[in-house]
Amino acid sequence: MLNSEALIARFGRWPSFHDAEVLAVRLDSGQLTDGRSAIELDIHLFEVDGARPDGSMNYTHHTLATLRFEDTAEVEIADFGPQNVLDDLLTEAADSTGRTRVTLPSNNGLSAGFTCQRLCVVAVEPFTPGPRSVYNRQPE
Repeated sequence: MLNSEALIARFGRWPSFHDAEVLAVRLDSGQLTDGRSAIELDIHLFEVDGARPDGSMNYTHHTLATLRFEDTAEVEIADFGPQNVLDDLLTEAADSTGRTRVTLPSNNGLSAGFTCQRLCVVAVEPFTPGPRSVYNRQPE
């Protein structure tokens, strides 16, 4: 994955995508650029730092990461809604041509699968969850 070091620098390792939330999906047919389709995802990532006295989880290190998947094919996207919580972000070799199969299993909302030729971390920024986010809990 190109520029993966940006996410590794932010978290000290490759982050877990378990319970990460997809906030936006952009589909680009490529007709206005190079003719190759692409998918961009804005994903809210975070760490869990134990439990609070009330038993709820303490979410820290909130980050907004934009991932771009280029030259996509075999795209299947389902159930995008107001909350799109991933179980994981899985990648594996799709075939001998160097394509990668990406699978986004769902905990709630969006699930997706597709192949791509190239994966890139476009942006990594500190993030404050919005007022409607289940992750917008202030420390006690």
